[in-house]
Amino acid sequence: MTALLSRPLLRVAANFVLFQLAWFAAIMGGASGYGAFAALPAAVVALLHLGLNRSIWRREIWLILGVTLLGLLVETGFIRLGALQYIGIEAGTILPPLWIVALWLAFGTLPNGSLQWLKGRSLLQLILGAVLGPLSYLAGVRLGAATLGEPEWLSIAVIAVGWGLAMPIMFRLAKRLEAVSRSPAP
Repeated sequence: MTALLSRPLLRVAANFVLFQLAWFAAIMGGASGYGAFAALPAAVVALLHLGLNRSIWRREIWLILGVTLLGLLVETGFIRLGALQYIGIEAGTILPPLWIVALWLAFGTLPNGSLQWLKGRSLLQLILGAVLGPLSYLAGVRLGAATLGEPEWLSIAVIAVGWGLAMPIMFRLAKRLEAVSRSPAP
C-alpha cells in the first residue's frame, strides 16, 4: 500500500485530477462569458506543475510553452478552417480565446505528468489524440463553450486529424527537451 501511494504516483494522480478540473472550469467559464477568469485554473495548474518539478523546471517551462504554441497553431487552424467557433468570439476572429490558450498551458504539463506512460508509443499517441481530442471538443460543445462548423462530421474529422498529429508532436518535443537537458554544456 505504501508503494501505491508513493510521491511520484501522487504527482501523476494530482496532475490528472487538476488538469480535469482546470478543463471543466475553463469550459464552463468560457461558455458563461468569463474568459479571463476561466483561464486562471489552467494557469495555476501549469505554475503548480513547475513548482512541483523544481529540479527540471527549465525543461518543463520550455515544454509547456512549446505545447502552448502548438495549441495556438492547432486552434487557429480549426477556427480558420471553420471547424470550430468559440462562444463569445466574434466571427472573423482567427485567434482562440484566452481560456483555450491557458488550457494548452495546462496540457503541456501532461507529457511528463499523467500522460508519461505514452512516451515512446507514437502510434498510440496518434490514435488517442485522434479519438479523445474530438470527444473533448464534443463535450465542450455540449457544455456550450463552442459550436462545430457544418457539416459536423467534417469538423470532427478536422479536429481528429489535428489532435492525431498534435499528440506525437508534443511527445517528440518532450523527448527532444529531455535529450537537450541531459547533454553536457559546451
